[in-house]
Amino acid sequence: MDTQGKNVPTIAKATGYTSQYLYDLLKGERRWNEDAINKVCAALDITIEISSATK
Repeated sequence: MDTQGKNVPTIAKATGYTSQYLYDLLKGERRWNEDAINKVCAALDITIEISSATK
C-alpha cells in the first residue's frame, strides 16, 4: 500500500469497510473472505490469480 501512496483509511473509504476492520484483517485478528479480498484488491488496483501447481 505504501508504494502506491495509499493507507488503511484510504482503502477503508474505497471499500466501505472501517479502518479498524481492515487493521484487524491485516493483524490476523479477523479472517479474510472473498468479498473483502475482492474489494481491497479493487481499491489497490491489483488482481490475484490462483492456478494449480504442476509437478
